[in-house]
Amino acid sequence: MVSSKDVQEIVTKLSSDKAKAREEGVKLLSTWLEGGESVQFCKYIAQETTKLKPNDLPHSETWPFLVKLLVQCVSSEISGSKRRSPKIAFAKILRIVIQRAEDAKPTGKMLSLLPVVKMLFSHVLEVLSNVPSFQSEYGIILRHLLEIKDYRFHLRSRVYFSLVFLCMEKVETSLGGQTSSQCNSKEDVFRCILTLHSLLENPPGDFPDDEREGIVKGFMQIFSFVREEGKISRKLIECINTYLLKDGPNLGCVSLEIHNAVWQFMFHCWITTHDRGHKDALIFYARLQLNLTRGAAEGSFLVEQLLDVLCKELDQSTPVGVVALWMDATKDGKVGTLSGSKCGLVELAALVLYRACVSTAKTPSTEKRVKRENAAVLLKGGLVKGKWLWNAAFCCLIRNYYSRMSKDLFLYWFEGISTSFERIVSDANMEHVYDGLLWTLRSLQELSTIFLLSDCQGKNSSSSPFMSIELNYGWHSIWRSLMHGLPVFSNETAVVDAALVLLGGIISNDQMNSCVVPPDVWDLELFKQSLSMSTLYFIACYFSNKGSQGDVRDSLHLRKNLLRGVLGYLNWKESSPFNEQMVMLLPAAVYALCAGCDPFTRYYRWLFQPHLSADISEAAGDWFKTDEHEHGKLCDFFDCFVEVLASIRLGSSVGVSSSQCHQTVRLPWQLRDPLLHEMDTFVLGALANRETENWPLSDVLFLSVLVSNFVYGALKSRKREVVSSFLSKMGWYLLELLDHAVNVIQENSSDFQSLGCSGSSSECYAGNFLQASFRSFVCCPIFIKRENEIALDIEISLAVSQSMERLLKALAKLYEQYSETGRHLDFEPMAPDLSTYEPPLQVSGPLDGNGSRIVDMELDVDENSKDMNILTVGSKISSGVSFSTVKWKLGMISLISSFFSVVDSVTWDVLFELMEKECDTKVCENILCHLCQYVNWSSSAKIRDLVRTMNKMFEMRVSCKLDCAILLVAANQMLGTLSSVDHVGEDADLALRERESGMSLVPLGDLVHKIGECGLLDWAGRVKLIDCICDLVLLSPQIGQTMIERLLLLLRDPDYRVRFSLAQRVGVLFQTWDGHEELFQDICLNFGVLLVLPSKGKLVTAKDVLAVGPQPRPILETVILTLMYLALHSEKIELEVFCTSYLV
Repeated sequence: MVSSKDVQEIVTKLSSDKAKAREEGVKLLSTWLEGGESVQFCKYIAQETTKLKPNDLPHSETWPFLVKLLVQCVSSEISGSKRRSPKIAFAKILRIVIQRAEDAKPTGKMLSLLPVVKMLFSHVLEVLSNVPSFQSEYGIILRHLLEIKDYRFHLRSRVYFSLVFLCMEKVETSLGGQTSSQCNSKEDVFRCILTLHSLLENPPGDFPDDEREGIVKGFMQIFSFVREEGKISRKLIECINTYLLKDGPNLGCVSLEIHNAVWQFMFHCWITTHDRGHKDALIFYARLQLNLTRGAAEGSFLVEQLLDVLCKELDQSTPVGVVALWMDATKDGKVGTLSGSKCGLVELAALVLYRACVSTAKTPSTEKRVKRENAAVLLKGGLVKGKWLWNAAFCCLIRNYYSRMSKDLFLYWFEGISTSFERIVSDANMEHVYDGLLWTLRSLQELSTIFLLSDCQGKNSSSSPFMSIELNYGWHSIWRSLMHGLPVFSNETAVVDAALVLLGGIISNDQMNSCVVPPDVWDLELFKQSLSMSTLYFIACYFSNKGSQGDVRDSLHLRKNLLRGVLGYLNWKESSPFNEQMVMLLPAAVYALCAGCDPFTRYYRWLFQPHLSADISEAAGDWFKTDEHEHGKLCDFFDCFVEVLASIRLGSSVGVSSSQCHQTVRLPWQLRDPLLHEMDTFVLGALANRETENWPLSDVLFLSVLVSNFVYGALKSRKREVVSSFLSKMGWYLLELLDHAVNVIQENSSDFQSLGCSGSSSECYAGNFLQASFRSFVCCPIFIKRENEIALDIEISLAVSQSMERLLKALAKLYEQYSETGRHLDFEPMAPDLSTYEPPLQVSGPLDGNGSRIVDMELDVDENSKDMNILTVGSKISSGVSFSTVKWKLGMISLISSFFSVVDSVTWDVLFELMEKECDTKVCENILCHLCQYVNWSSSAKIRDLVRTMNKMFEMRVSCKLDCAILLVAANQMLGTLSSVDHVGEDADLALRERESGMSLVPLGDLVHKIGECGLLDWAGRVKLIDCICDLVLLSPQIGQTMIERLLLLLRDPDYRVRFSLAQRVGVLFQTWDGHEELFQDICLNFGVLLVLPSKGKLVTAKDVLAVGPQPRPILETVILTLMYLALHSEKIELEVFCTSYLV
């Protein structure tokens, strides 16, 4: 048992003036930290540290005090060892104490070292600069501190850039072959690069111009010495990638200076490397550089280089079903699934093809050039040959760049595919290699989606691409080829699924009623038992489409057979077959067969129609997979291409209503009634015999969703005046399921243990499955209130609503029980949480052992094992599965907040009460964002309480010097809710709500103003600040007016992305106030650059501007973009804007 006396003994020895006593203190502390009492010792210190308030001085039994004491010991050791190397034990114990201090498991408290972290960063710089023998230990300390994002505002800019340039200098010196006692091995160089990468990934703020120039020159010098492929060169490329992500948009054409130093090594390594990670880094680098080039001429050289290399890559692709190359395409065992490097490759190929196709400028050159084939022709050649990687790149091209390209190009490519499709199907069947066919089907699915959008967004049929004669012929040719091919490749699951999804899309938009399924296709096994989701989708599309089945009376036998096959799902024997897709598609197929209508189209069509999103991994389903780290990078992409920057964004795009594009056929009652009667009998019988007592909660909820959807389908497919016993029985059965779900939550909380798991185990999958079941449940169409919708019986509807509230409160009670007890209730014990030990990981032996060493995981683990789920820490092997208390709480909050769509007022009250009791800062902030997103107008007092809570959070974060962006996110969500209320039509409570919102805006506006003044925001936080101020201007000009000065100051913000965001929103000033000429003058005077400007005061001439000299290009770009939006929003200043823009 650890006592205060034990800690004081350590403190006394470490505080001694004698070196020997300090060494004894280090050994004693090491014994406590590495012995059997380690857990108790750390828990004791952590609990004492938790008691500290933000402004308290740490006492002697806290982590900050111990760290400060050890820093003094290290400094004394260094100063007292002029003739010998300082003893490494001092550095090791400091590193171990810092790592233990930041372990939040004992108490849940984060940021234990906040009181001393600023001093610690300065100490690290001093030691790294002067003590070679401490480089490894202190490099680990620095990387560990940098990984904690909340510490970044405590890292002084001077210290940060000194560390960056120190690392770059050491790397350059070592790679240049110069003698250096500090970097005398590849291992030391690699460690130094690891530290450099961590520094670049976690800057404390913006990069000033001078330091930016130094970093660029540093990279150029380093790569002048890089010759060999290996871990060092790979990590250096990753360093450049990280820097370009963080600061790339501010570089302008300077980014190409880095490329000039890198490109020869890059393409040599691209061709020769067998290292998957190295290739990934190069691919990502190429994407970044392309995104940072402004114009076609500027990036033409890079586009040409990459196009040559990528064409060879796409041509030489080996089918994934046959062999996996260096790219991990078949990691999950699914044919046709892209992941890892192949995903990055096709995304890069799509970007290069886009840039090559839209580029009209020719690269000026005095050299003779080999005539290059047009990129569009090259792409068509790959598509016509049915090569799978070309088709994968084409899918990516459509998703990411369709809206920016000429539609004629896509018609040209579709013509190539459709005329060759029969041959592609035939070749696949002959060779029994289906990768090319699979991806060709996906390409056609993407094309059908964009042509459908063109047809449904207000265009008449004569001009619609989808309805043109040539395209109709192409689609019907594809239909016929697939009808002939399906019997041959019916055993290839992935290909059949893709074919059925495409066929469903074609039949849904067949206005000529010419698509017919031959009888032999209906006889295939895939339509008889264990119907897949794509089969259900096809059935729903086919039998709900007008005229698609010819004479509906002749199809009664076919419909009955298919109906029995579909309903066979309800007779499952073992584990439940349902998921969030199946519970929607099964009723859709049933009602299409029974009633000729599909009331679920608008709810499930998104499952099979890929969205044209900017981020390919957003809506790609299982086709494209990226790991979490890569996905995080993709979200940070900022496209600097001039066509993107100059595109006008005025509002959201027009959505496609399923009713516009999908007609249904009503079966005559002589056919509909017998089919519905058979369905009613089968469903009620199957559910009556189903025992749910021992089911997990997710299965109970999915069955509830299925029942709800059958009820919704019955309401939509029957006449209002018809009273159905089926509806009544299903309604009461739904109530039984909901009551059972409440009992499961109250009696067995182990179902929720999986919410706190991290890793890739079955427990983590169960957590995701549970969340999916709740999400599917609360999004049931029957619970969504709409005008003119047929509702449930009043008695049943009221009972369902009450059951939903009980379910919600049961979840809240479980959450409170967990929070009060501080333990996992009846959860099974799990493996230690290693989630905080991200690479690089360290393995250390005893402090005084002769063989002790520090090993970075990234340095020593084989490169090809980066995805393994086993982590080695302290010579102990532990499963990759871990339990996180915070993650469990966030998972529970996610489940509770999903009830907003059903019982919004009760959900808001429950969450507000939980937030008031919650101690964890991260969880509180998460709850706050949910509350702001669904502001409850029933009580203005609670809205004021919510703003008051935000003020308390702000004061705490400012006192600790922490990032305040999360509060702006919450404020922005609240303002968005207020804006939606402000635009409500004829609402009886509108006046009251407007008064309440006005009362809330005053303190909320004050909070936004204080956050803007505090200086604790990065560029992304400042973008949120712009959104908040502009929303306040629109909602309440009186309040917004007090922040105009702050808004105008952001016109000269050091970050390009902030200035660009403001350019897009600055028009709200002209929408709100008159006096446009004066506003224009104020804006121009705040750009931070001198412009030729006609003014009522002092006239600024071209001579004055030329005398100042050239202005930075990135700043001038955002000036021009701002002027463009000003002209768009005000006719009064168009001429002045034109003159000013022309002379910039």
